Amino acid sequence: MAGLAKYMAKRAIDRVMVLFVALVLQFALLRVLPYYVLGIDPSFFFMNPNLTNEQRELIKKAFGLDEPLHAQFVKYVLALFTGNLGYSFYTRRPVAAELMERLPNTVILLGTSTVLTILFGLAIGLMLAMKRGTKIDTAFISASVLLNSFPTFYLGLLLLLVFGFYLRLFPLAGSVSRPPPSDPVLYVADFLWHMTLPLLTLIIVGVGGYALLIRSLLITQLGEDYIVTARAKGLDEREIIVKHVLRNVLPPVITIVALALPGIVSGAVITETIFSWYGVGRWLFEASTQFDYPVVQGVLFISILLTVMSLYIADLLIALADPRVRLR
Repeated sequence: MAGLAKYMAKRAIDRVMVLFVALVLQFALLRVLPYYVLGIDPSFFFMNPNLTNEQRELIKKAFGLDEPLHAQFVKYVLALFTGNLGYSFYTRRPVAAELMERLPNTVILLGTSTVLTILFGLAIGLMLAMKRGTKIDTAFISASVLLNSFPTFYLGLLLLLVFGFYLRLFPLAGSVSRPPPSDPVLYVADFLWHMTLPLLTLIIVGVGGYALLIRSLLITQLGEDYIVTARAKGLDEREIIVKHVLRNVLPPVITIVALALPGIVSGAVITETIFSWYGVGRWLFEASTQFDYPVVQGVLFISILLTVMSLYIADLLIALADPRVRLR
């Protein structure tokens, strides 16, 4: 246990450094790039053009945009870790309040798609590894490469055009009908009806990559010496994969899952925008086109924080699954 504690302490220091660097880069890209590189003053995007210079300065002072960049950064970091994500330039509402309004829709959509994509990817990858070199393997590899290379926006628009516009089987936009059904059962059914096409888009685009990755990991392990020994003992191929190979591919799989988890909160920007889904991804896209600093910074901070936390949890799970990593 002492070795595990020492290893996790080292990983904690690494993750904190990554978090700090990410926050610095995020702040620099959002505050420095538009003004000092592109010559754009974002305050002009959310102010009435008829305001006087004195009125503009008062508004900039209210949002803290008149202070030096280093002072803005210090206040920004302190506010983030106290739960204050600031106020939107456009709606004048707290970013945290608007985030909580959209978060449930994004978590349901992205959480469902992530779980199903990983499960389908694992199942298909396992099947391909067991049938490697066969026609089924070749066919599924070609299909996986094709699906993985499909642009998300193109597939989303294609599904929307065919099943939404021409066949009219699914709605064209939104997360619920307007007005929404008053009955709870009908409301859930209506929500799932609206969620079908964006969910299908995310699964189709993502499952091919997971399947190919799992197949590659499994086949790599099947060429190791311990597998030759297991076969020499007369073990069945299925038994070898289930009892021996899967354990050794757990570390990279855990890392993949950990990297996918933050996306559940930050949202699928393209998919949510195409389907007009009332979620965090669409909100982030709209805020980025309007130079709404507090919204973009708030969403990115949550995403960065979740990424760092997920990777730290993955470090712990990998260390428990494979004690050899504690020696590094």
